[in-house]
Amino acid sequence: MKLKHIHIDKYKIFRDFDIDFCLGDKPQNLIVITGNNGNGKTTLLRDIIFGTAATVKPYSIITVQNEDGIVTFTLPTTCEDESYTKDFSKVKFYPTNTDISIEQLQNEILNYVDKSINEKGKTSFGAYTKIQSLINDIFKEINLQICFKGVSQDKKLIFVNTAEEEFGIEGLSAGEQQILSKMFILFTEDMKNHIILIDELETSLHPACQTQILSVLRRCSEANDCQIIVTTQSPLVIASAYKEEIRLLVRDDSGYVKVKPCDNSPYGWLVEKVLREIQGVKYLRVPEIENQLDKLKELIKEEKYESDVFKQKLATIETTLGVSDPDLILIRMEVLRQKKKRIMK
Repeated sequence: MKLKHIHIDKYKIFRDFDIDFCLGDKPQNLIVITGNNGNGKTTLLRDIIFGTAATVKPYSIITVQNEDGIVTFTLPTTCEDESYTKDFSKVKFYPTNTDISIEQLQNEILNYVDKSINEKGKTSFGAYTKIQSLINDIFKEINLQICFKGVSQDKKLIFVNTAEEEFGIEGLSAGEQQILSKMFILFTEDMKNHIILIDELETSLHPACQTQILSVLRRCSEANDCQIIVTTQSPLVIASAYKEEIRLLVRDDSGYVKVKPCDNSPYGWLVEKVLREIQGVKYLRVPEIENQLDKLKELIKEEKYESDVFKQKLATIETTLGVSDPDLILIRMEVLRQKKKRIMK
């Protein structure tokens, strides 16, 4: 099952709200929802799509595509319908701060091995091969130099590196552990044809992992034919999303939330560009430093770059930022340009 469209008549900060999950007429596998705090990202996932936390059931219309075709549910009227219950049992919601410990991750993988052997009739070798295949899928673009070898007699996972050295799951790097803990269950067959909702995807992820996580989710959605909808405020995550994947939630003049189209694809953008052009961040530094830099630029414009005031301000901020700061380099270059221009006159 996959979502196609949601209309919310009236619920909290939503009024006559529409959000589409399609490219053309085809439901998309990956949707990235972003917007400022308080713009309803969590509410949309938790209360509307997952639907368990809302004390008052919202009036909304949800259109999905399942094995029978296109189906529309009108809430709260159809909440108790068998077809609604069946379809939305395939929705999985992962709220913020649901990271699991290494011990829990190990138990999760061990349980999957046992389940594969007991329920699916695999041999131990077959189950281990499947685990290795899942891990390879998750870390496909990271060039992970390890293999899953098996399970020890004391029920511990055993990995081996290219030097044939064996180690436990704790031997994985912190980044590898983070990605594996978030992604392993999503790659299993249990998630086939499901809708997976992940709130604040970047939580607990190292910045290096944030740049790679969407590519992992794309492979997951393709492998299991599932739809993954995430919320994020991370510019690193946004910079790894394509234009058609992004849904930007903003407030209208009445203070209600609406979906704003993303005019340009942020894929591959620098963080600074994402912050300014998509997230509307005015200051990329703390305001105090921004103001000091602006003052230096004003003094240059007023041709006061040889004044004691300018030299003192420049020396002070160089102590704070270092002489190699890009903005300070540009300021010094502009001073040289102005001096050369004056000499040429």
